[in-house]
Amino acid sequence: MVTANLDVACATTLRNNPGVQLVTRSNCAAILAALALVFKVSAQAPLVVYDDGLQNGFSDWNWKSHSLINTSFVHSGTFSISVNATNWSGLHLQHAEFDTSPYASLSFWVNGGTNGGQRLQVQALLGNNNPPANVYYRFTLLPGTWQQITVPLTSLGVAGQTNCTGFWIQLTPNCPSGAFYVDDIQFNPKPVVMPATVNTNAMSAMAAAGPTARANGANWNVIGWCIAGALIVITALLACLIVMLRRSGLGTSKALLPASPPAALQIGPGPAAGGAPGAQPHLLTAETLAGPQAQALREKMASELTEFAKQSLVQGLYSQRSQLIEAQQKARQELAELEARLASLHLPLQERIRAYETRIAELEKQLETRDGEMREMIRATLLLLRERMEKEKAGGFDIPRFN
Repeated sequence: MVTANLDVACATTLRNNPGVQLVTRSNCAAILAALALVFKVSAQAPLVVYDDGLQNGFSDWNWKSHSLINTSFVHSGTFSISVNATNWSGLHLQHAEFDTSPYASLSFWVNGGTNGGQRLQVQALLGNNNPPANVYYRFTLLPGTWQQITVPLTSLGVAGQTNCTGFWIQLTPNCPSGAFYVDDIQFNPKPVVMPATVNTNAMSAMAAAGPTARANGANWNVIGWCIAGALIVITALLACLIVMLRRSGLGTSKALLPASPPAALQIGPGPAAGGAPGAQPHLLTAETLAGPQAQALREKMASELTEFAKQSLVQGLYSQRSQLIEAQQKARQELAELEARLASLHLPLQERIRAYETRIAELEKQLETRDGEMREMIRATLLLLRERMEKEKAGGFDIPRFN
């Protein structure tokens, strides 16, 4: 995409300046290569688990009546997985030990079927061991509705591990039973952030949303540093471009003329070209080429590159804002899970506060080893947990009761 945009910029410049031939195809290629090197990113592809069938070495280890080619409820394609679930039964997909470092989360689409109301939990496996009983991600199904569930691998205890061997999606006890359906399962790669900058309108929009985001625990210092870094990259990029153009001969008379130039080049109609008698041809000499046309070319290319850089920054900043919002949503989900567990246990106040303190200590340890999106999610979760704990201590917060 970057190379295509710059190729259009070069073509536009050459089309608008037909008399100037110094920016040759090879010069444009060199400029595009340098720009593409700065903006090039490579993203890890998702690891598909199920898409109309098991993929990438995953195998079926289910222990309950099920089908991998169900057609009654399908999210996409032709088939989905159906599971006729009762207490603790569910879906078990196995794989030889693999490294989860390139991946951030497990996602899938799930449907509660005709009645819905089933409460499911996701657990992941390491090596030949069963998952720990207290490490899981839970959610409730809606009747006849497809929901996308995205589970951070940190919530399953398998983030950054080299011996993951699959996962369970199973029914929890004491909840409605019945068939549920799963489709489009995959491990999602960690996001790759491109350098970007922003224009004035985008900055105003982000500033308007700023207080709310900061109140929810977003780390705006990170965005500020990203903007500053992007501006530095763009400045260096433009400086390199100017140096390359000067080395190729931009602004000098010999770069604008053929290897063996005549004393003057005829531009426009004249007697030899069928012009009107007595019309004076325009003569393009080394002196006329060296000044205004070279300056116009520089200005056009600088304008095209500046506009491209601004657009790139806007896209990057909106992407970062989306990631922050997603981190806040995941933090609220984790908090809701913790509150649901505490509510189901009916613990006294001191025990609930101790549970909050324990979880906060665990997240603070994780914060030291995480980076990127997971670090922001952990920070947002910590902020919410501390607020809930303070309300508990003040006696002003009641844990909601979940089904």
